[in-house]
Amino acid sequence: MPFLPISIEHIIILIFTLYFFFEVLQELVVEPIYSKAIFWILVAFLINSAGNFFLFIYLKNSFNDANFQKQYTIIYTTITVFKNLLLSISIIIKDSPKNESDNLLFDVDLDSLNPYKNQH
Repeated sequence: MPFLPISIEHIIILIFTLYFFFEVLQELVVEPIYSKAIFWILVAFLINSAGNFFLFIYLKNSFNDANFQKQYTIIYTTITVFKNLLLSISIIIKDSPKNESDNLLFDVDLDSLNPYKNQH
C-alpha cells in the first residue's frame, strides 16, 4: 500500500480545510456557519482525512497483524459512514439567497459623484 502519497494527500486536504475555516472566521457574518452546506462538506472531509491519516500511519507498522486488520476495517468503515452522513446533511441544507445590496453600506462605484445610494 502506498503510504507516502496517501499521507501527503490527507495532509494537503487537512491544510486546505483548516485554511478555509481560518478565512471564514476572519469574516464578519450574520448567519451561523453551520447553516451553510460548505461547512458540512468540509467538516466531513476534515474528519475523514484526519481519521484516515492517523490510521494509515499506524497501518504501516501493523500491516501483517490479523487483529489490527479487523480493527482497521471497523475504524475505516466508521469514519467513512460518518463522512457520508455529514455529506448527506450538506445535501439537505439549503443556502439562503445572498443579496449583494445587504452587504454594501455604500455604493462602490467610484466614478459617480454621489457615493451613497439613495434608497428612497
